[in-house]
Amino acid sequence: MKTKASFPVAGHRLTVSYAGTTFFGWQRQAGHPSIQEEIEKVLTRIWGQHLTLEGSGRTDTGVHAVGQVASFTAPRKLSAPVLLRALNDHLPMPIRVTQVDFLEPTFHARFDVEAKTYEYRIHNATFSDPFQIDRVWHIPIPLDLAKMEAAAALLRGKHDFAAMASNAGYARTTTVRTVSALDLRKRGASLTVRITADGFLYHMVRNIVGALVKVGKGKLSVEEFRTVFESGKRTLAPASAPAFGLYLMKVAYYPRAVRLVRAKNRRPPQAFDETDDE
Repeated sequence: MKTKASFPVAGHRLTVSYAGTTFFGWQRQAGHPSIQEEIEKVLTRIWGQHLTLEGSGRTDTGVHAVGQVASFTAPRKLSAPVLLRALNDHLPMPIRVTQVDFLEPTFHARFDVEAKTYEYRIHNATFSDPFQIDRVWHIPIPLDLAKMEAAAALLRGKHDFAAMASNAGYARTTTVRTVSALDLRKRGASLTVRITADGFLYHMVRNIVGALVKVGKGKLSVEEFRTVFESGKRTLAPASAPAFGLYLMKVAYYPRAVRLVRAKNRRPPQAFDETDDE
């Protein structure tokens, strides 16, 4: 029988889904419930020691996730199916781990990210849906989808997104990001704004959606939207969309060979920008 010390060390990758309504975001905060802290409590129970969980990014208070990713390095104590069951047996119901993977010990949920996809959900109808309270942004005013799509087209590609970034409380190395996909999808009263990029600035998705909705309401023309975006000034941009309509859908990672090279050349954590996100 193997002793605890004889288990091989592995990188553990958890894919996590959660309703963020009752939590103060992903990151651990003294005196406030967080997703990170709830999962770390269960990991401590399983391994008998505190394990620090690294998330792909910090979702804000009220933000939800379908495919958040978190990682930790520890002896490979349980099989993936057994660990998955053990985690979900002890986690509060709004948090579910949907997948467990074992990777190289150097795998890092934050530093090995290649791209992320967020989705913002809007209920565009006269009356709100009582079954979607704290899950979507209800907008009773009809929205001009064609104008919103014209404005959204200006954001695709590599740009400086300073006008769509809230003050994160620290200096950033750059506010340039590459948006590889930005799609608006309307089905009945449901409108979703789905964005994939190589990185996100603080409240970037919510600020983009807030501006697009103002265009859709006819309170901001597409040319005015362009002027605001190209100004690089957050003070000229419309208000941010509320947190509860935002979902982290998917996190994509570099291939293993690339991750191993990046791990060898990795700068100390303090050399990185803070993880902005939402």
